[in-house]
Amino acid sequence: MSLETWLAFVAASLLLTLTPGPSILLGMVHSLHFGARRTLFTALGDVSANMIQMILVAIGLGVVLAHSALAFQIIKWTGVGVLLYMGWRAWHAPALQKPEPDSHLGGKPTRLFTAGFLVAFSNPKALVFFTAFFPQFIDPERDLVIQLMLMCPTMTFLDFLFVMLYAAGANGLAGHLKQHPKALNRVSGSVLISAAGLMGLMTQGS
Repeated sequence: MSLETWLAFVAASLLLTLTPGPSILLGMVHSLHFGARRTLFTALGDVSANMIQMILVAIGLGVVLAHSALAFQIIKWTGVGVLLYMGWRAWHAPALQKPEPDSHLGGKPTRLFTAGFLVAFSNPKALVFFTAFFPQFIDPERDLVIQLMLMCPTMTFLDFLFVMLYAAGANGLAGHLKQHPKALNRVSGSVLISAAGLMGLMTQGS
């Protein structure tokens, strides 16, 4: 992976990971109830689940790439379509609400970690997202493992970072969420649609 491609991946990942999803909202709830420091364990559970999902995606992409370059290109273009669809769905989704915390959860680190892991791992959109997103930046002519060894930790770090940033600003964001319940959906949808358009241009040139 060239430096230019990695920087483009970082820029796209920054845009996409800053949009709130179930894990970020869970982190906000945990922060409000147990404090931002304890939400560290929620974020660790989230990124642990995402790493497993990324590994599953990497194995699948490796198999496809080893057998058919054409199939890999089809996956890339399908990925653009998937991101467009996810953006459209996010834009038209019902007002995003804060998840209710489990009354028996408490603030124990193991329980916070488990909650973060289960919310992330049980979200099928994440697996679909990684499958659609990663191929846009992979060069079939270069070693896939090395490229993924750069991409997966980068995405994991940014995901962790934004869960914690949202957790730190939970009070202000929670108030905004109550006053403008559709705003986050609009932002998420716009970012996904814009990213799909940019990736379509990148894919066309590859």
